[in-house]
Amino acid sequence: MNQPIRGYTLTQWVGSGGMGEVYQAYHTATQRTVAIKLLSRMEQAERFRNEAAVQASLRHPHIALVYEFFVENGLSCLVLEYIEGPTIEQYIRKNGPFPEETAWKLLAQIASALEYLHSRDIVHRDLKAGNIKIARPGKAKLLDFGLARAATSPKLTHEGHLIGTASSMAPEQFSGRSSSASDCWALGVLLYEMLTGQPPFGGNTQSETGRRIQKGDYLAPHKLNPRLSKASERLIDRLLTVSPDRRMTARQVLEALHHPALLNAPDWMGPVRKWWDRVKP
Repeated sequence: MNQPIRGYTLTQWVGSGGMGEVYQAYHTATQRTVAIKLLSRMEQAERFRNEAAVQASLRHPHIALVYEFFVENGLSCLVLEYIEGPTIEQYIRKNGPFPEETAWKLLAQIASALEYLHSRDIVHRDLKAGNIKIARPGKAKLLDFGLARAATSPKLTHEGHLIGTASSMAPEQFSGRSSSASDCWALGVLLYEMLTGQPPFGGNTQSETGRRIQKGDYLAPHKLNPRLSKASERLIDRLLTVSPDRRMTARQVLEALHHPALLNAPDWMGPVRKWWDRVKP
């Protein structure tokens, strides 16, 4: 597509999202390089407008900015901050696990973004390694609010319909429910992947992955990374807790990252609860 769209010249294809194609673009008048998301599925137009409305209201150093949203010749366009750098998923695929110190730094940045969202009654609902870019120098940026839900968002999902990426979904999302606690489960999945290079809930089929998630059945991360600290293991354990009411919040994660001694307090009932989650029918 060589024809400029409202002053934006598309310069490079970046990738595909759940609802459209993403391009790098340049605006001659402002001399700004941006990312433009073009809606490719017209049946998703209402969700696309909701993404624009939710993300445009946000200002946080670890959330990608929205500059504008418009419809040009029937084409819905979302203009976003362009972020140079790989996603966390791309980094892991190329380099393997992150050093623990780096993983904690990135986790703190994303937890800060989640705490900001949750304080505004916004749930991201699709937090995953592929939706977080690492800008230079080591600054995480949360992307893709296509599934985000704010208190003021219209109801766009039928009751019981699954929303999210299966491997990062919390147990309750398989029943069509989601909350800020669901984002925190996904934060635990993200930390596990950053520290081991592997997703915690593998499976040959989506139903097998779902069964393991709903049981909280994952391989202890130190078996994949023997150098892992006890603090990281406990943090993962307290995020990948089946009951959303017992899961750490984004604010608690931030507190634990700043004061790791908080993770040293023994959780005597934790192993019992984990065992019950795995054996209960």
